[in-house]
Amino acid sequence: MNSVNLWKKRSNERLKEILRYGRYMFNDHFMLVLLFAFGAGAFYYKDWVETLDATFPTAPIFSIVFGLLLTTGTVITFFKEPDKVFLLPIETELKPYLVRSFILTYIWKAYWVFMVLLVAAPIYVNTIGTGREFLYFAGLTFLLKGINLWIRWSCEFDSDKETILWDSLIRILLNGAIVFLFIKGSYILFVTSLLIFISYGVYYHIRAKKSGLPWERLIENEEKRMVFFYQLANLFTDVPHLRNRVKRRKWLDVFLGRITFTKHHTYTYLYVRTFFRSGDYFGLFIRLTIIGGFLVWGMAGSYIGYIIAVLFIYLTGFQLLSLWKHHEAIIWTDLYPVGQDEKKKAFLKLLVNISLIQNIIFTVLFLTSMEWVKGIGLFALLAIFSYCFVYLYCQNRIKKWEEQYL
Repeated sequence: MNSVNLWKKRSNERLKEILRYGRYMFNDHFMLVLLFAFGAGAFYYKDWVETLDATFPTAPIFSIVFGLLLTTGTVITFFKEPDKVFLLPIETELKPYLVRSFILTYIWKAYWVFMVLLVAAPIYVNTIGTGREFLYFAGLTFLLKGINLWIRWSCEFDSDKETILWDSLIRILLNGAIVFLFIKGSYILFVTSLLIFISYGVYYHIRAKKSGLPWERLIENEEKRMVFFYQLANLFTDVPHLRNRVKRRKWLDVFLGRITFTKHHTYTYLYVRTFFRSGDYFGLFIRLTIIGGFLVWGMAGSYIGYIIAVLFIYLTGFQLLSLWKHHEAIIWTDLYPVGQDEKKKAFLKLLVNISLIQNIIFTVLFLTSMEWVKGIGLFALLAIFSYCFVYLYCQNRIKKWEEQYL
């Protein structure tokens, strides 16, 4: 079997699948929202950057942002479940296949680094140095991204599952330290940290040479990657490939105890429990809340914080819409002695409550600026937006879904 032809076939299949769902995802409505958000954000971002000076904590902020950005990512291999049986005999012949996978992954990840650099460039030039110095910094980030992917690939070969976790934590710290020292101009410590980082990668690379391909872990990485994509695509159209995963999360049962066992709370209990345990709904809410909260806190006192808060509440509600269709393929829910109106009421109430929690978190973080009037204005704006989004947009979207199945 020619591994190069196999890679071309697999990559083309993946590209066709992404393009097929991409037609539904990037529709006119969604593109209009993105265009509006980008235009408004760019307008206020430009005015905000012009107010910055050398006192702005660029080094610590960049070390955190780029530390996380450079650390994330696994090599895209396109491996499937049967491969651990059928490709195992030709494992030693897959080097051209894996090299192309690594190059493709690096190009894809470098693209996102480039996009972040475009946003970070005005801050760097206004607070740190010249455009030439920023080009050196950009070159460093692209170099670090390649080193990070190489180290992560080497760590995949370690049989201990905790290695991946510890590796991520170590690389976040090393990436952050290297970025911080470079910006601060501590070049001796910067070079020392970079050499330590490379030595760390060489250590795992030598260990990886002694092992065969970690088929189970690489296939699991691909499944997680595609599940994430399918979850996004499922917001716009039905995805038959989507498989839901359940996590117990016993520590969240305290919130379920507040729901009374009555006929009218049947779907309330079902949707709350599904939100906490099934799929990645709860994880999605946590991630978007943390990222949005961090950005709102960074823009506290500015009207840019308003835009960010509205955008993240919209993104959270929009992605949680797929929770409505989570149980549609399960027949036993039709046995509930509860009408569709109760089901819809319970679901919309859950979305409102989730938006309210985010509203409170964003408002509290915004109020760290001590701008009390603006903080109250933000809370009112988010409350009005949440109500309109849930009871106008979401309710209308659910109505259209129901009409499709009539």
